[in-house]
Amino acid sequence: MEKREGKHNRIEELAEALRRGRQRFEQIMEEDLPDFAVDEIYAAGCAADGESFNRIGAGDNLDYMVWLLKKKGMAGKIQLIYVDPPFFSSAKYQSSVQIVGRDGKKSPVLKVGAYQDNWGNDLGAYLEMLAVRFFLMRQLLTDTGSLWVHLDWHGSHYVKMMLDEIFGEEMFINEVVWTYKSGGASKRSFARKHDTLLFYAKTKKYLFKILKEKSYNRGFKPYHFKGVEEFKDDLGWYIMVNMKDVWSIDMVGRTSSERRGYATQKPEKLLERIVEACTDPGDLCADFFAGTGTLGAVCSRKGRPWIMCDEGDVAIGSQIPRMAEAMEAADEGMPRRPFLVERPLGPYELRPRTFVQAKHLNERLSLIHCQPDLTQIREQDRAIVADHINEDPAENSLDLISFWSVDPAWSGREHVCRKMLAGREGTDIPRQIAENTGQAGEGTLHIVGYDIFGNRFTWTKE
Repeated sequence: MEKREGKHNRIEELAEALRRGRQRFEQIMEEDLPDFAVDEIYAAGCAADGESFNRIGAGDNLDYMVWLLKKKGMAGKIQLIYVDPPFFSSAKYQSSVQIVGRDGKKSPVLKVGAYQDNWGNDLGAYLEMLAVRFFLMRQLLTDTGSLWVHLDWHGSHYVKMMLDEIFGEEMFINEVVWTYKSGGASKRSFARKHDTLLFYAKTKKYLFKILKEKSYNRGFKPYHFKGVEEFKDDLGWYIMVNMKDVWSIDMVGRTSSERRGYATQKPEKLLERIVEACTDPGDLCADFFAGTGTLGAVCSRKGRPWIMCDEGDVAIGSQIPRMAEAMEAADEGMPRRPFLVERPLGPYELRPRTFVQAKHLNERLSLIHCQPDLTQIREQDRAIVADHINEDPAENSLDLISFWSVDPAWSGREHVCRKMLAGREGTDIPRQIAENTGQAGEGTLHIVGYDIFGNRFTWTKE
C-alpha cells in the first residue's frame, strides 16, 4: 500500500510499535531496574501487619511493575487492572487548586501541571509506551483476571488492535461506552460525549458477575406480563435487566464531594461497576496510571486490596489524603487496611523543594513557616501566591500546606503515620497536632507533609 503524500502510515507505525514493545519487555525482564523502598506508612487505627498493606508506587509505572514482578513475586497475583493512560490527545493537563485563608476566603483558581499527553503526533512512540506496559500487566494478572483500558476516540482503535495481539482476539470481552453530558461542542462535528473502555481477559477462566440495571417500560406504565417482576420509582415503572455496554454516568462535577481538582479525574461510580463485575471481596486490584486514586478509593470501601502507581507529584499528593479518608469510609463489614508509599531507591531528582519550619514545646508540635516550591505553577499564579504570603508571612505561608503527619519515634527509614493526618477541616488548616513523644532522648520527631501543589516536605528533630 502506498503512503499518501503528507500522511502517516498508521498501520506500519502500529506494527513497529508492537514489535518494539515486545522487544523492550523481553529486555527489561533481564535488566536491573531501580528497586523501590517504603518511604511512608499510613496506618492510623489499622492493624499494620505486612501482608495487609495497600500500596502507592510513586515513580515510573514501568519500573514499578518490573519491581513487583521480579522482586516482590507478584506474577499472577492481581485480579483486576484498570488503567486510564494518556489518550494521545496532544494536550497538557493541569490540576486546579486554591489557597484557603484562615478567614475562609479562597484565592482565584491556581493551575498546577499534572501531566503531559503531548507526543508530537508520534503514534509509534505512544503505542510502544503502552505495549511494553500491557505485556507487564498481562504477567501480573491472575488466570481469572481482567484488564480494563480507558481511552477515547484519539487512539482506542489502535490500542484495541494491539491488545488483540498481546492478549488474543478471543480474550476481548467488551467495548464499554461511557457517555456523559459535560465537555465541549463543535459546529463541524457531533459533540464528543463518550469514552471507550476495552475489557480483556487473561484466560477463558475470567471472573465476571452480571450486573443489573433499570429498564423503563414504554410510557413508564406497567406491563403486567406474567412472571415479570416490575418496580416503580419517581419516573415510573421499570424492570431489572442485565446491564448493557453503554453506561450513562455523570462526570465528577465541580461541587462533587469526590472532586480533587485533577484534570482527568474519573467518577467512583464508573469504577464501582468494574470492580463489582470482575472481582470478589479480598481480590487484589491495581491502577498503574492512578491519578487521584479513584480505584483505590472504591476498593477501600468495597473490601478489595489495591496497588496504585503514578509519577506525578500532584497525583501522589492527592492520593494520600484521599486514601486516608477512604480507610475511614469502608463499607460495613469490610476490613480497613493501612497503606504505604514506595519510592525508587537512589537520590531524588535535584530541584527546589518546599521547606517547613516547626517548633516543639510541651509535647505539642507546631508548624510555623512554609516556603513552597512554585516552579510547577503558572507564572501569573506565582504573583497570587506571593501576595497572599506577604500579607503575613509567618501565618499565611501555612495556608499552602495541604496535610502533614508526625512520626514521634522515627526510625530514620520509613515515616509511620500512627494517627490521622492533620489537614484541611472545612476551611481551616490545623497548625498544631498533639503527639506523645516519650521522654527526652527516646525518639526522633519526623514530619512528612505535602503542600497544595503536590510537593513533599519533611522536618526532623532529635
